[in-house]
Amino acid sequence: MSSLTKPKRSRLLPEDRRMQLLDCAKNIILRQGFSSLTMEAVTKEANVSNPLVYKYFDTRLSLLQELTEREIIRYYTEVLEELDVDQGFQHLLHISVRTNFDEVANGNILSILRSQPDIEKGIDKAKLRKKIDVAPILVQRTMDAFQISRQQAVRIVAFGAGVSQRAAMHWQQYGGERNKMINDVIAFINGGIDALISETSDKAS
Repeated sequence: MSSLTKPKRSRLLPEDRRMQLLDCAKNIILRQGFSSLTMEAVTKEANVSNPLVYKYFDTRLSLLQELTEREIIRYYTEVLEELDVDQGFQHLLHISVRTNFDEVANGNILSILRSQPDIEKGIDKAKLRKKIDVAPILVQRTMDAFQISRQQAVRIVAFGAGVSQRAAMHWQQYGGERNKMINDVIAFINGGIDALISETSDKAS
């Protein structure tokens, strides 16, 4: 073979190729910014032909929506693995609050993608929830930790999620010491749990 002959491009299985193209899109966004992502940029990054990219993704938007779904599933799969380790309620609470802060962290691929309204509209959230639903674990662990009813646990989980999400958005907008704010949110939620349980006990007595 001549030394000038170009090496043949390796052929990937369809799913591997799809993942490669999504990885290329992710790298472009993180390296160059969201507006730099074009189908042509993905073509160049992946070293493939333009028609091949369009074979997998009809439009830039469809590529971004699939990338967003993949990254959400990846992230929450890791979170679910952490939640599966029984290290007590406070460990569980810390993971839950930290998750909200991680999602809005500056430069995080999820925060970049989910800040785009068009991308969010195209995601099948019902389908996604079935794969990443952490709520049942949180509710059950809360019931076990405080010996309370499911209804009470659902309220605690809902209130706690609302507080931590708002705090995470505040942190994203105004900054501050991340770990201190996480600990402040945890203390606030613990105080709310104590108050809620005490109120319920008083009514029962």
